[in-house]
Amino acid sequence: MSRLAAQSARLDGGNYPSRFGYRTLFSDMDANRHLNNGTIGRILEEGRSDLHHSVFKRLPGSGATGRPMLLLATITIEYLREGRYPGTVEVATGVTRVGTSSFGLAQAAFQDGACVAVADCILVKTAAGRPTPLTAAERDLLEGLAFGA
Repeated sequence: MSRLAAQSARLDGGNYPSRFGYRTLFSDMDANRHLNNGTIGRILEEGRSDLHHSVFKRLPGSGATGRPMLLLATITIEYLREGRYPGTVEVATGVTRVGTSSFGLAQAAFQDGACVAVADCILVKTAAGRPTPLTAAERDLLEGLAFGA
């Protein structure tokens, strides 16, 4: 049994509390008129950024000044079907885990009601190049965006 067959909830957009809509661009296509792999990664990044702004406001910034910022530690993307231009893609995102200074996200990209890709990622809050604890308010907001809740 495939991992996604065992986790069929990942393919249901209703299980994700955060949504972001994206209109595909001509430049998103590859030579076969499909959304290219890099585009899917960028669209998922836009979905994460939308969630981050709702939780952390303007946190992502210059780490050189010691201000807190979010770093993507890992990401795994599974491409399930072709995405097309023209069209729109909806990125759905939910929190899977909240740690001391890191948190996990489950994401899925949907086009015309079909899931085209899923992603799992871990993000770390840092300051001055080192992990820094999430605040109680950040933890509460993240926990309120739990996948499947």
